[in-house]
Amino acid sequence: MKTNHHRKKFFTSLGSFLLAATILLNCTSCTLRVSAAELSAGYSRKATEQGTVDDTFITALSDFSLSLLRESLKKDGSNDLISPLSAALCLAMLANGAGGNTKVQMENVLGIDTNSLNKALYSYISGLYTADSCKVNLANSIWFRDADKDRISKDFLQTNADWYDAQIYSAPFDSTTVKDINKWVKHYSDGMIDSILSQIPPSTVMYLINALTFDAKWETKYEKKDIREKLFTNYDKSQATTQMMYSEESIYLSDKGVQGFAKNYSGGQYSFVALLPEEDKDIYEYAASLTGNAWQSLWENKTTDSVQVSIPEFSYDRQRSLIGVLSKLGMTDMFDETLADFSGLAPHDSLYCSEVNQKVFIQVDRNGTKAAAITWAGMNKSSAMIEDQKTVYLDRPFLYAIADNNTGLPLFLGIITTL
Repeated sequence: MKTNHHRKKFFTSLGSFLLAATILLNCTSCTLRVSAAELSAGYSRKATEQGTVDDTFITALSDFSLSLLRESLKKDGSNDLISPLSAALCLAMLANGAGGNTKVQMENVLGIDTNSLNKALYSYISGLYTADSCKVNLANSIWFRDADKDRISKDFLQTNADWYDAQIYSAPFDSTTVKDINKWVKHYSDGMIDSILSQIPPSTVMYLINALTFDAKWETKYEKKDIREKLFTNYDKSQATTQMMYSEESIYLSDKGVQGFAKNYSGGQYSFVALLPEEDKDIYEYAASLTGNAWQSLWENKTTDSVQVSIPEFSYDRQRSLIGVLSKLGMTDMFDETLADFSGLAPHDSLYCSEVNQKVFIQVDRNGTKAAAITWAGMNKSSAMIEDQKTVYLDRPFLYAIADNNTGLPLFLGIITTL
């Protein structure tokens, strides 16, 4: 625990913007112009290890993903959506500056030690599929106040450059920096998220931002005849008329009390996964009961079967604080100004995390899927049919994910309760 009484406000801002199925590290940085001084050239990758995507990592990220969803749910009849990968990347970068019990708690919640997580995420992200019709773009950046640049650990910056290819900026943290950061966010979200800041508090010394964008076409295109009006029964039993997309799929998932399917995006490396509980099963209760092991079991035991499915077109956004969620999962010290230890980030200052938020957007229609998420955290200065034909028609509340087919890991997890 840091005892220095000069606690500063530090923002760790992570954005993940899902728009397709392809990973490119800082693929468009050369086209972005900001007034802040970019110092990235001084922090080129020095690490030579590559890491591996093993069962330990897959289990850890699966558990974290489903735990994050469980604790995020509010039984209020509204649609929900999170990006576990975005949150994991944000916390992983921040964990590189944590020490003591703060770091232990973060590693316990993430399910893996920080060094192993860095290597595994690097390997996982580097191996994600990319193609013109299925794109996932990833970018990370660290912004710190000019006046505090000598107080930020160079090892912390180098570690995040090594494993997350973080762009590094020194800025005055005035109105020009607000514009720069929002410009960065809009650029790396392909315009899906316009901004995350309106002003920067005087005590803020840093932002960490991750951008993850997903934009993919369906592997099999819908024809006009496949789209029909259909009633969707909402969580409150009211009904709404939706545009329902019908198709025959070949990946079937089932377990006690639930059945589902996976519909591939172009390239076959990512899929829209939907799980429909039995009609008498509450969607919130089912989502809360779904563990990482159960998710992986469903994925690993999927079968190749003909299944008639329907997916409603939908689009919505959400914004939430993750402090309560992460605290329930066991990350508590990082939010306590007397207990937080981020000595690996700023050795001469005592920092604590004042906020963690996530803003998400998704659009699923006949063309494919676009989604976006931003997660940001703040650190404060202390003032102190056919017979036997399988069918899964999503005409009532259901759980869904955008998943990586190689590992089954969800990039996004959500529930639809109301249309």
